Amino acid sequence: MTYTLAGLPMFGGLGEERLRALEAVARARRYAAGQVLCTEGDPADQLIVLLEGRVKAGRVSAEGREVVLTVEAAPVAFDKTALLVDGTHRATRTAMTAVRVAYLPRAAVMELVASERSVAARMLRTLAATVRDLDERLLDAATRDVPSRVASWLVRRCAGGRVPLHGGQAGLGAEIGATRVSVNRALRGFERRGLIEIGAGEVVVLDPRLLARLAAVPAPPP
Repeated sequence: MTYTLAGLPMFGGLGEERLRALEAVARARRYAAGQVLCTEGDPADQLIVLLEGRVKAGRVSAEGREVVLTVEAAPVAFDKTALLVDGTHRATRTAMTAVRVAYLPRAAVMELVASERSVAARMLRTLAATVRDLDERLLDAATRDVPSRVASWLVRRCAGGRVPLHGGQAGLGAEIGATRVSVNRALRGFERRGLIEIGAGEVVVLDPRLLARLAAVPAPPP
């Protein structure tokens, strides 16, 4: 699905005039799968808004191995924290599919944050959710086995019943600190118990409450 800037949550409350002004300063670009949008360590002097496609965020370990941190799908903006503190990109973003992005100058974004309370509030909520998700992932990695981590990951994302696997089972494993083989084993075990169905690029959660009990996390709302 293709989005516009208005489809990004942090810009959802802006009026048409403000949106047109943003679009006027935005630089649009398309990338083929495998191309790099930004590189870890480069200055984050623009807000990168993904409008179409999927992107993975990765870092290189001391041994030279790529560690996939997350896989994200449009619409989403990258490295908002780095933009706020005039820092650098914390990860290398690589297109997993053909993507369309908009680059917004830092000055334009900061002016919006300063003048539009709705933008500032939405950005704070997004950053808070990111920190909370990171805390949960770190806790899961430290205290849970792989099946519990997989169950917890699914429960947190299954509000609509269907959970897309944007990066496949390997991408899920990268997010929770597990191998693709161990993720597949956990998913197959849940499927045999009737808790989920494994589809093409997604998991359908059939019994979220039992899955939540297995993961020892709060059940999603009915």
